[in-house]
Formats: sequence, C-alpha cells, structure tokens
Amino acid sequence: MNVNEKSCRNCVVLKAQLEQQEAIVAKYLKIVQSQSELIQDLQNKSSTVGTSPKPSPRRQYSTNYTNYNGWDTTSNDPNNKKTRGGYRAFIGSITSEIDKDSLKRCLEDSFGKVDSIDIITSKACAFADFASPTAYHNAVSEGAVLVNGIALSVERVRRPKPRK
Repeated sequence: MNVNEKSCRNCVVLKAQLEQQEAIVAKYLKIVQSQSELIQDLQNKSSTVGTSPKPSPRRQYSTNYTNYNGWDTTSNDPNNKKTRGGYRAFIGSITSEIDKDSLKRCLEDSFGKVDSIDIITSKACAFADFASPTAYHNAVSEGAVLVNGIALSVERVRRPKPRK
C-alpha cells in the first residue's frame, strides 16, 4: 500500500505542476495576442500619420536616457554593473537544482536573448541582463518563468536605497 500512496502523492504533485504550467502558458498567450494587436494598431496609425499637409516640427531629445530600470545607460564603462547589459531583471526563488545554463536557456526560449546571468545562491536569487528592451519588458510583464518544473518570479530591479 505504501507504493500506491506514494504514487498518488506524486500524481497530485505532478497534476499541480501541470496546472501551474498551463496557467503560465495561457497568460503568455494572452500577452502575445495583446502585443500583436498593439503592433497592428501602431501600423494602422503610422499609415495615417503621413497624410497631414503640414509636417509637424520634431522635438530634439537629449542623448542621455535611462532604460526600464531607471539607470543611466550612457556610460561607456563595461565593468559598471549599472550599465552592463542595460536591462537587468531580478529572478527570485532560485533553488540548488537550477544552474546558470538551464536558467539562461529557459529565459531565452521564453523572452529573448540574455547577455549574462549572476546567481547569488546565498540569497536564493539571480540577476539576468537582457540584450534588448523588448526581451526585458516581456520577462518583467510576464512575471514568471518555469525552469526545471519550478516557477521563478521575474521582476524589475529596484535601485538600492542610499545608506545614511
């Protein structure tokens, strides 16, 4: 009877994991659909923009800009952690079963190219540097990724509070 009880418990766990995966996939499909609708809307608007008789004057913007994290990305220092990679996301709930390669592969399959990953095992978290703002935005708006059957949270990096 112990063998049957264990398999039943395993079935319950597997069923819960499957339901969690299906919920994540459904959420992802909704996001993809809304993104394609936005792209269509933008394409429709851009085709009607050029029909005005007078071109509107363009505003000159500064070359200093900040990315989604709010960090200045104009520095040319490659060792500066604030500018390295440009689009840094926080990954929570890392376990010992998750290694750098599997995390990077899952993030790239789900959202887009990842430049680097820093895993901090003592804090059970990681930081991922995405190569593009689109990949970063997709990851943060999704809010989760499934790695080796484990759901991990994906959030924007918050600036550390200054010490007094």
